[in-house]
Amino acid sequence: MANISPGVYTRIIDLSNYVATQPSTVGFICALTEKGEDNTLKFVGSRAELISEFGEPNITTYGKNYGQGLYNAYNYLGESGSLYFLRCMSDDATYSNMRVDAILRAADATATIAVTYVDSVNTKAEINTNLAVDANNNPICMLYPIGRGEYYNAISVVFTAHSNPLLDGVYTMDIYEKQSDGDDVIIESFEISFDPTAMDDTGDSMWIVYILQTYSSMLRADMTLLSEEYAPGYDIAIRKYDKSIGIVSLTLTGTASITDNKQDFTDWETDPATGNANFMVIAKDAKGNKIWGWTGLASGDDSETVAIYDARDLDTASLGWNGATAVFDTDSEINYLVKKSDPDIATAFPGDPLPLKKGLDGALKNASGDLVTSEATSLLANGYAGTIDDNVLDYENVYFTLVFDCGYPSSVKTQLSTLVQTRRDCVAILDNGDNASYTAAMLARNNVNVFNTYFCALYEEFNKVYDIFTGQDVWFSPIYHMSYLLPRNDNVAEVWFAAAGFNRAAIDTIKELRFNPRLGQRDQMYLKQLNPIVKFNPGYTVWGQLTTQAKASALQDLNIVRLVLYCKRALEEYCRYFIFEMNDAITWSQVSGDIVEFLEDVKKRRGLYDYNVSVGASDYEIKKKTFHVNVTLNPTRVVEKIELNFFIV
Repeated sequence: MANISPGVYTRIIDLSNYVATQPSTVGFICALTEKGEDNTLKFVGSRAELISEFGEPNITTYGKNYGQGLYNAYNYLGESGSLYFLRCMSDDATYSNMRVDAILRAADATATIAVTYVDSVNTKAEINTNLAVDANNNPICMLYPIGRGEYYNAISVVFTAHSNPLLDGVYTMDIYEKQSDGDDVIIESFEISFDPTAMDDTGDSMWIVYILQTYSSMLRADMTLLSEEYAPGYDIAIRKYDKSIGIVSLTLTGTASITDNKQDFTDWETDPATGNANFMVIAKDAKGNKIWGWTGLASGDDSETVAIYDARDLDTASLGWNGATAVFDTDSEINYLVKKSDPDIATAFPGDPLPLKKGLDGALKNASGDLVTSEATSLLANGYAGTIDDNVLDYENVYFTLVFDCGYPSSVKTQLSTLVQTRRDCVAILDNGDNASYTAAMLARNNVNVFNTYFCALYEEFNKVYDIFTGQDVWFSPIYHMSYLLPRNDNVAEVWFAAAGFNRAAIDTIKELRFNPRLGQRDQMYLKQLNPIVKFNPGYTVWGQLTTQAKASALQDLNIVRLVLYCKRALEEYCRYFIFEMNDAITWSQVSGDIVEFLEDVKKRRGLYDYNVSVGASDYEIKKKTFHVNVTLNPTRVVEKIELNFFIV
């Protein structure tokens, strides 16, 4: 302790450390979807959130081999609120977009607002690039969706001036989505401003960039160049260079002018002999009546008065105001703004909502609009490889325990296997392909899906289920069911219980199996680590929970692998807090005691028969600044056979 003089000195010592439990059910799915932010790993917490961003599942969009991802995600989120989801999209896909431009010419009343569409906007950096001056167009804002693709060409927008005349530059922004019947329906509506400083009554920002980023699940806006300056249209059409700061009065006719006893209009004045005025004054009375005009010379002792002209070209203009001069109340409280122009954004949206345009799916679709399966396979494989978003490989900060196949081609399944073996903290739940018979299933297992690792589990068979989204019967992968059975198992039991059998893996939605393996066939499937769905008299159930590991060991059981990975993660997170602590018996004892307490809890919850913990360091380990934590687990096994013996005496 640093202090040595008399006194009471207090320390708080935390002796309440313990091994924290870990989330046991966090999923990861790569998928093809028409909408949603693409090529970015997203955490999704509910079905509503999934559908809001990525849309409803529809098997007809990408077909049986590529269209099951959203279904599995939807099923999973019905049982668990923790899913990482990655929408995969081709690199050459483009953003639908709409650019709002200001066009300022000498003859303009204030400024003209135009809508422009930009070709081949492939990245967000290109969105910034297209905010630069384009001929006579001075971009104000670029609107674009959260993701790329042609789907967003069905999105349209309308800006309507706010009904309150006292509000400057505030608009109602309605976002429409075209429905299957061809009608445009409002899906989102916001009050926005193109002014970054605009606030609502609660003090929250109304800036369109902030509003869409914070509240919209569909669109985004950009008004900022790469230099971090605002787009040029901001200075011309949006920026407020000054406003009323003192007592304001004005004259409407004759020597039309405005006076502010605290203002100096010198910076905004224009010599009539020079031609076009650069600034204008927009004034409102207490009732919201609006008049405007362009600034001439400033006068008065402190230039607190500026002459007002009725046109920008002062060579031909006359002293005077435009607007509601007949009803403007000069005796009421008057407020004004100094701007370069005062256009109404709503004038570019006079009738029906204007669509976004130029969105394309790139190499994912051919010229006829059909899915290019080679590109789809490559995208999904790269998604699971972590080459689309390397956060997939960041096991320190991105944690998931279950990675789901979704009826994908074998090369995608191979990449799933590689991913889980690289991360070594999660398991892959795979199907064996769509096989019409037991024989075909065994051939696929022996020649195609030849996985041999305890990080993967392989399931059969494809089965027919009624699809509530398309209103038809669809043949789905067995993972369609595992995607909700595994999180449900963890909810009603524990991660180390088997998601198999009638108690936790009965299925009541199947109408038909591709084939129903008999007892002898199930024996052969067991030897090849294939987990079938079987129809018994009581109904359908998952009848296996083996990993693909061929070597006989406890790690052939999926529930034991999940137990081990759960304990591994929990103890890794706990031990991290002892890095840089003193490497001595006190530290070893604390670590040992906390780990024993954790494992004892797992044992009480039927995860372990027994365990052993040894913590310490040899002289050599101490020199290496290391201590060991040896944990021996004896996991509780499941029942796979019951020997029912009858003794007749």
